[in-house]
Amino acid sequence: MTVFIAHAPADRAAAEALEKVLERRGQFVELDDGTVALRPVQAGDALVLLVSQALANATARLRLEQRSLDAWADGRLVLVKLDAALAPVGLRDLPAIDAGDEAQRDAGWSDAADAVRAALVPPAPARSADMAAPAPPRAPAPSARAPARNWRALILAPLLALPGVAAIAVLASIWLVNRIGPAPGGWPELRRGVGAFGARFGLSPGATEIAFAAAIALTLAVVAVWLARLFARPKAAEPAARAPAPAPVRQTDALFVSYARANESVVLPVIEAAGQAGRRFWLDRHGVVAGDGWAGEIVRAIRGAAGVLVMCSKAAFESDHVKREIYLADRYKKKLVPVFIEPAEAPEDFEYFFAGVQPLNLFEKPEAERSQALMNALGSS
Repeated sequence: MTVFIAHAPADRAAAEALEKVLERRGQFVELDDGTVALRPVQAGDALVLLVSQALANATARLRLEQRSLDAWADGRLVLVKLDAALAPVGLRDLPAIDAGDEAQRDAGWSDAADAVRAALVPPAPARSADMAAPAPPRAPAPSARAPARNWRALILAPLLALPGVAAIAVLASIWLVNRIGPAPGGWPELRRGVGAFGARFGLSPGATEIAFAAAIALTLAVVAVWLARLFARPKAAEPAARAPAPAPVRQTDALFVSYARANESVVLPVIEAAGQAGRRFWLDRHGVVAGDGWAGEIVRAIRGAAGVLVMCSKAAFESDHVKREIYLADRYKKKLVPVFIEPAEAPEDFEYFFAGVQPLNLFEKPEAERSQALMNALGSS
């Protein structure tokens, strides 16, 4: 369990101050300024991103952003602002802890440590309509009568074994007497001795032998059951509540459309016309907040989509939602199709995702031809 503190090299002193606070609380901490490739953020880890103007100018900013998005996707990201600078695109609308006032920074570090502790706790499995599963059966509660049954068994077992023990003792004494005498006897003498013992109580020789045999058999059965329970391997108890496995995401031939809200008037007519021509698309027209994380409708739609259509514009390149959607598409190995609806230069973090992909400059086409141009570019993909 490791807490990574991602920071610009210029913010090393602040990172070390937070490191000391976290270590006093028992956390194992590693500082990450992006200059050395550390292992990925894994389950059980957390990542703290120190946001500052120095981070915006850091040469390793893209690597730190990528690690931060990885941590966000798993619900293990904590943002801490050291000054008034904005967080990188894709993280700006997430909640952040204010540690900008150096005089009050100790309070900020304390809040950050509390947030880290919360992030290290595994989140409860998200449930939704399409992921619902029947609750696992409860493990049966121990019966209140179990102790009473155990006490009865402890008392009853010796009582059942006692007649057989007595019969064995009588047989042993008769056998010893026969062996010690001047003329050692054998089996017939043993039977006569048992018959004589039964005659004292008014039993015939045959009835005495049957009673002895039954008592000894019962004793042997009691001993066998006791030995079986003693050496039997304990049965592993079933867990009281087993987390249901997440339902598989249904794969479709629909394309997920990632776009900025400011571009709806341009995007929707093109998508609707292409949809009428037979193409299937998935659009979010209601908005999903960043806190929905993995359980959000957007994430499931991207996981099940055949690809992701990115409607590129200046507003899209400034959109936290679009940036996260592209990141998730890359994480799930979805084909990205960049479609420029206006002249705009993709920032370097977007260029990373678009590398090797031929964009479609839809803004160069007349409006009446744009849906067909989109269909042609999509082809059979």
